[in-house]
Amino acid sequence: MLVTLPPEKFSKDARDFSAQLRKHYGWILDQPMIPAGHSPFEQYLTDRILKGRGDRWIDRLELNVVSRACEVLGLRIAEGPDASLAGHREADWMSFGASGYYVLKDGPAALSECLGAMAREEGVDGRFFGRVFGAWATWLKSRSLGDEFEPLRDVVRRHVFDHFSVRKGVLVLGVPSEGVASPNVREPFTLKGFAKRNAEDLVNRGLARRQADGTIVPQGFVTQRMLESYEREKKFFRAGGGAVGSAAAAIAPAPVGIDAAGGGHLSMSVVARRLRVTVETVGYLVVHGLLCGMKNSECYRRGATVVTAESMRGFRENFISLGEVSEVTKRPQGALSMKFRNADVALLAMPHDLSRIYWREDMGVYLATKR
Repeated sequence: MLVTLPPEKFSKDARDFSAQLRKHYGWILDQPMIPAGHSPFEQYLTDRILKGRGDRWIDRLELNVVSRACEVLGLRIAEGPDASLAGHREADWMSFGASGYYVLKDGPAALSECLGAMAREEGVDGRFFGRVFGAWATWLKSRSLGDEFEPLRDVVRRHVFDHFSVRKGVLVLGVPSEGVASPNVREPFTLKGFAKRNAEDLVNRGLARRQADGTIVPQGFVTQRMLESYEREKKFFRAGGGAVGSAAAAIAPAPVGIDAAGGGHLSMSVVARRLRVTVETVGYLVVHGLLCGMKNSECYRRGATVVTAESMRGFRENFISLGEVSEVTKRPQGALSMKFRNADVALLAMPHDLSRIYWREDMGVYLATKR
């Protein structure tokens, strides 16, 4: 039987479990015995308290580490990567603990195998370990956890370094990455519906590739969400690309202006500066018809491509770059990018090495909810 001990005035006193048992020993013995079937997790905790440590890897962990690790790992297994650490009943935690113990009792190899299975779950973006592990990663990164949690962190950290591509210098549970690329490539999924009918265009857009057998599959960075954004974009422009709804007013575009030399035309570099994107991104938008470009040798060097001010104005009415959002909100792009990704704000479907561009309407709605 598990009982809740009386609370301590100071949290540091509550961490000394053996002292708690000595202090409340008489009170514990006075509690009525309630016959109940123990789960393997509860039985393990009981044996650890009454009999001490065993010889397994899990026994080398401190008792408070084991109990909470089983619960949080079980939460991630049962509820998925978007689960929160808060808002669960005691009965839920008992169930989560049993699930987590089933994995941790078999040691580091079983934990690593479990983490690998999380990355292969359907609908999970397996490129980013924080998104894959969800509450499990959030808990392990908490500054409130002491050195006794380090053996557990070490197993997770090694798994991340071996199976995820992490930029050099990025901290993974307190240790900087060496920047070694990992072969964590997802299996290509099959194009269906609108995407399948427009497979050739996806290849031209750099979003899909043709395999040796002639079949067309999405590039490794392309998600189903990105294909939905591609379909939305195509249907939007085919319908005439009218102005977006009132939600976009939350982050309205600034006036475009006209180049003194080029009249109604703007150079690629000027457009890039005003959109807060790279010149390569502007070139991509021109090639694929999202901006109207033309050759202009009168005011620019021979063969130079320029963008019409009108097309740029129309583009900014419907889309906004990460750089523009950063300028408006006065927040760094890296932090904003993570927030938007976690909130599933739709990106314009483009190769991953180009600047990030969002639907202005979606961004307006997102920012309005955060005010």
